[in-house]
Amino acid sequence: MKSIFKVVVLITSVVSMLSGSTDLYNQVEKMNKGLDGYIVGKALTAKQQKSITKNSIASNNKNIFKFLVNDDLVIAINKNNNRVIAINKRYKSLAQEDVKKMIGEFIFKYDEPTAMAHDKMVYWVYDKDGTKLSENDLKKWKNSLKVKNTGLPLAQAIHATGEKIDFNPYLSLKMNSTEAIMTELKEPKQSTVNIIVSSDRLIQDTTGMTDIK
Repeated sequence: MKSIFKVVVLITSVVSMLSGSTDLYNQVEKMNKGLDGYIVGKALTAKQQKSITKNSIASNNKNIFKFLVNDDLVIAINKNNNRVIAINKRYKSLAQEDVKKMIGEFIFKYDEPTAMAHDKMVYWVYDKDGTKLSENDLKKWKNSLKVKNTGLPLAQAIHATGEKIDFNPYLSLKMNSTEAIMTELKEPKQSTVNIIVSSDRLIQDTTGMTDIK
């Protein structure tokens, strides 16, 4: 009888864990953020799955599968549920005006960004309810971190043990340019631009890590 009870408890626990994980993916999917038809948190469609086997990229985590949609678009999914956890799109050569135009399109679609850094990185960050966090939210959180002066990268600071985290990002869209975006340059150069849409929460759920390797 005790053995049966233990099995029932085990099954109940596993179902509860799977349910919680599914809820997390559904929560992120509802934010409807992505690129080129791929949405973070959403399962691949039958058509999207056709790119998987012939264009796979090695990953050192057994729970992640990465593949190329084309030369400029990489998708990372959770192998166990076929859901997207990160999207990376690269533009190899863009004029400054084209980069500005792209940012303008994002602002029109997603509102003002959470922050801009060094005139080369722009990002939008969302909480568990899909509400865009403001620059003030980010500043308050950074100032509350005890590790702010230790030189830790932001990704590590977020997950530093013993820290109270009021800033609670679930999804982010980051756009990084190799050249200045808004500063007027005498001789504008072509930029390589990377756009990453990802969820730290889904990456952690999939890998136990704070970043994809």
